[in-house]
Amino acid sequence: MESIIYELRANNIKEEDIQSIMEKVKNRISEENIDIELQKLGYPKLFTVDYDDYDLYDYDGYDDEQY
Repeated sequence: MESIIYELRANNIKEEDIQSIMEKVKNRISEENIDIELQKLGYPKLFTVDYDDYDLYDYDGYDDEQY
């Protein structure tokens, strides 16, 4: 749990929001649950990625015309 709090602090999450999030997820700590609580408070997700939201061709770094 210490590493989660460190990560939240490193990403400039307000201390009172960190305490609120940790209290809400204390019995169900998971990356997904923390991200849900972050979003409820207006922060972006920090721990999970929605891969379905990405267009892989935009992020692969290759231009098909070059190859």
